[in-house]
Amino acid sequence: MLRAIFSKDEVNTGRQREFDYLKGFMMILIFIIHAFQGTLSPKDDVMRTIYIFNSMSGAAVFIFVMGFGTTFSRHASTKEFAKSGIRFVIYQYLNNLAYLAAYLLPLPFIINSLSSESLDTVNLGIEIYGQYTNIFFISGIFYLIFALLKKLKAHPLVYFVIGTVTAVIAPFVYGKAPDIPVLGYIIRLMIGEANFVSFTPLYFLSYAMYGVAFGKVFRKVRDKKKFYLCLMPVCLVIAAVWWVLFFIQNGTDLTELYSIVNVTYTHPDLWHVTASMAHIFLMSGLIFFVVDATGNKDPKNIVSKQLLYYNKHISKYYALHMLTYLLASALHSYLPFESWQCWILTVVCMITTEVAVRGYNAVYDRIMSRKSENKKDIKKESTEQKTAPSEK
Repeated sequence: MLRAIFSKDEVNTGRQREFDYLKGFMMILIFIIHAFQGTLSPKDDVMRTIYIFNSMSGAAVFIFVMGFGTTFSRHASTKEFAKSGIRFVIYQYLNNLAYLAAYLLPLPFIINSLSSESLDTVNLGIEIYGQYTNIFFISGIFYLIFALLKKLKAHPLVYFVIGTVTAVIAPFVYGKAPDIPVLGYIIRLMIGEANFVSFTPLYFLSYAMYGVAFGKVFRKVRDKKKFYLCLMPVCLVIAAVWWVLFFIQNGTDLTELYSIVNVTYTHPDLWHVTASMAHIFLMSGLIFFVVDATGNKDPKNIVSKQLLYYNKHISKYYALHMLTYLLASALHSYLPFESWQCWILTVVCMITTEVAVRGYNAVYDRIMSRKSENKKDIKKESTEQKTAPSEK
């Protein structure tokens, strides 16, 4: 059976399209969830439900697929990983400056009319968004770790072991940063316990390591249909056990469950990581059978094309979407929105980011096209000068 599924050679080296669709779908959920969180608005039951079930994938998908993608990338050298690591960390803090700009832009015009509650929110926002660490930051840290492991020529099993060990020890390390200036602050960025730390590298390193390990496995999958048919039943059992135990232990009150998940989502233990991996493979397998098994590699329907576009430009969408919510919050005197307003704001944000991303890409492509044409013209003129007969 294994011989029918796996090959000794790397035969599955193209795009794993199911993960592209999965990332695109997750971007839609991010739009919804952050409309409430980014504006500090009360959550309704629909949003709580989405968040609770998304907690078993969410950020884990992006980090897993990032690690997974490094095994299929053409730019997988130690040097490229190191460059990506530094670049993503810089992106985080540049993004923070943009967050603050959007958040504080209306402040000079409305500061005299703000309530004490609004001013407290402003001060909290400045503290958080000036130091914020999120997906960009932890991605940068992981790329630097990838660079080190690549340099050491680590075996794929090493990635799996590191991921497992990290998931085991992480809960015991949280909040143990030493009370030392600078050093303690830097360690806190890695292990958490700060308002401005959204996702912690320590807790999500498991997903990145598992991504690399499973990426190596996928490259040797001869028959993906049989592979998923064998994997998905196991994942389904794990996912079912997770949710049965979850509701037995915590009840069904959505408000209480939301509070619990807020912690377990950002600080997963080994059992949570295992269950999250099961959810990820369940979703990727389902997408494979719905989309990729049809052989439709160039989708024509607008939904599929948009999901793939989200995936292709996910960093731009992620960087820009919060600007809309922070600006909206500022224009609303830094006060929470009603639930129905957050849903409208979600649609507005999807439209504004779409215009911004596609507009940027159009301008960028035009600039690159002109540069390419100029290079061709220069090369052509140089060739003509060399071949032209010399004058006597």
